[in-house]
Amino acid sequence: MTTLENASAVLKLFAQKGIRQGHPGLSFSDVVEQLGLPKSTVSRLLMTMETQGLLERDPETRLYKIGRLLLAVSSHYLSTPLVDACSPYMVQLSKQTQCTGYISLLEGQDIMVMRMFPGRTYLQVVTPAGSLLPAAETAIGRAILARETDQQIIERYQAGYQVNSPNSPQTLDELLTWLAEVRETGWSSANNETLQGISTLATSIANKHRSETVGLCLSFPSPYEGDAVPAGIREGIMTVTRQIAEKLGDEYWQ
Repeated sequence: MTTLENASAVLKLFAQKGIRQGHPGLSFSDVVEQLGLPKSTVSRLLMTMETQGLLERDPETRLYKIGRLLLAVSSHYLSTPLVDACSPYMVQLSKQTQCTGYISLLEGQDIMVMRMFPGRTYLQVVTPAGSLLPAAETAIGRAILARETDQQIIERYQAGYQVNSPNSPQTLDELLTWLAEVRETGWSSANNETLQGISTLATSIANKHRSETVGLCLSFPSPYEGDAVPAGIREGIMTVTRQIAEKLGDEYWQ
C-alpha cells in the first residue's frame, strides 16, 4: 500500500476499535497488527503522521490520539445555522465564566460535539469537536433528550439501554426521572460521569423553523463534595440560553 493508504488505515483503526474521547488511545502494536508491516515502517509512518498533525502521542503512555490538524479541519465542517448562531454567545460566556464551553447535537443515542470553546480554567481533559459521547451519560445529552416525550425516549432506546458510568442514570426509568427534573428546571447537570473530575451544566435551544436543536454546555473541574457550583455558571448559561431563545422564538423557554 502507499503511504497515504497506510495513513488512512491508521485513522480508520480509531473507528474500528471504538476509540472515543477519554479512551487511552491507539498503541504502536495495534497499528503493526492492523497494517501487517515491519515495525520500522510503522514507526516512520506514525512519526510522519505526528509531525504533520494527523496524530498526537501521549508522552507518558506513548499512545496515539487524533491530532490537532484533523480536529481543526473537521470543526469547519461540523456546522449548522443554529450552531453558528449560538457560537458567538458561547465564546463570550466561556470568557466570562472561565469555563470550557460546548455546543453539541443529538445523534441517535449519542451526542456529537460540534464546537469547543476553551475557557481560562485549566482542564486536563477536554472533548474535541467531532467526538461522540453517550447522550444519557452527559448533561448536554440529557438537556436535549428532555425536549422529547417519555414515549419518544422509550422508542429511542428500544434496542436496549446501557451506561458505563456509575454516576449516570442506571436504568431507562431512572433516565426518565432525571429528564422530568430537567424539564422542570430548564438545565441539566453531570458530575464525574463520562470524565472523572469534570462537572458540567447544560441547556438546549431549538430553531423550529429549521427543525434544529442543539445543547449548550459549560464544563469545569468538579467541586469538592459539599461545595456548590462556582458562582455565575448556572446563571450565565441560563441567561445566554434565554437570550438566544427569545431571538429564535423557542417556545420551550417561554
